[in-house]
Amino acid sequence: MSDNLLKIDVNSLPLNSPSPSIRKMADLPMASSNPYDPVTSPTDILKFLPPDGSLFGLFSDPYATMKYYQPKQGNHIGKYWLTDRLETHSFTDNEIALIDFLSMHRIATRNQIHKVVFDPEDRTDKVRDFIQKCRKRGIITAFSWVTPCADGKKKPLIYGLTRVGCEAASLLFRRDLPKEFLFQPVEFTRTRGPGMNGFFHDLVSNEFFSELKRLDRVISWERKTPIRLIDGTYHKPDVSVELIKDTGEFLTFWIETIRLTNDWNDYAVKCFTKTKLAIDKLPLNTRPRRVIIIVDCDSRIPYVASLAEEYMPGVEVRYTTDERLLLGLGKDTFLIYDFQNRMLKTSSISFLTNEHTGMTAAQYFATQTLEIEDEDEFED
Repeated sequence: MSDNLLKIDVNSLPLNSPSPSIRKMADLPMASSNPYDPVTSPTDILKFLPPDGSLFGLFSDPYATMKYYQPKQGNHIGKYWLTDRLETHSFTDNEIALIDFLSMHRIATRNQIHKVVFDPEDRTDKVRDFIQKCRKRGIITAFSWVTPCADGKKKPLIYGLTRVGCEAASLLFRRDLPKEFLFQPVEFTRTRGPGMNGFFHDLVSNEFFSELKRLDRVISWERKTPIRLIDGTYHKPDVSVELIKDTGEFLTFWIETIRLTNDWNDYAVKCFTKTKLAIDKLPLNTRPRRVIIIVDCDSRIPYVASLAEEYMPGVEVRYTTDERLLLGLGKDTFLIYDFQNRMLKTSSISFLTNEHTGMTAAQYFATQTLEIEDEDEFED
């Protein structure tokens, strides 16, 4: 895949526009051909398509809208399930892990749940059966999306917590979840469902997370958590993740995800500007080792890289895309843009590959001890 995608004609891509106020959608790199059905495609599709005219990535379609799948399933059963679990103290390990995952990451696909909740050797049908049981018990609900940009490919189901699931998260983990974490399944019959851009933003980020979990590298993953700077102000990166490379070697990365909207260019400029200011206001030993930027496609990277070069000078950046993450973390996952030769180059992160053998997160956590004062020691 990477060899073909790296051959990008960037001669027409603008590299240095003078200011964000002058940047207009018409100035951005745009596709010249539409790979979708011209009859059903939106009229403005060329300004959102990958500049090389390829299809949208799985989590990049700006025209997609939500549609619940079997919205009535489990509606009246959840409260009985939760009451029983609380009274009998009978939550299963997988139920706890799933609620933990979704209460921290909002939504997930089946493949992501497989990597995060289950052991790697567990069969797909075991994961599918567990998810179906959770839906029938009213813990989670399922949705997908509809789009005028038909590509003939089936879309995955996406899972989020119901009201009962959120209540379970509150009781188990003492988490007060934001309202967007609660999903109330309904039939959208006379109107379209909400746009998928926000959901895609989380899904592609969670694809990265699930791969890091598969490699067992995650020490912590903080979503939009305020980071205090030396001047007393705060910065909220999209994600701040601490990873383990080996014994005593911990690295912090910031992750920023760009999805396609009418103002995605302005969003990128503001994001990069704030990121640069924040990094400059952090002590050297607490600055992120790299900023990972997730975009929709390879051919978008040259332009986004020009923005990063202008608004985040001196910050070490790696780029990746939806499709590269979906292939699994490896030597071709991360890219840099070579401005001198005007081309993309792979830039692997050695400890984020299957071949790396350093201490894992599980091994690190296993070194932590639990010492409890036994009440029996004080009995007469």
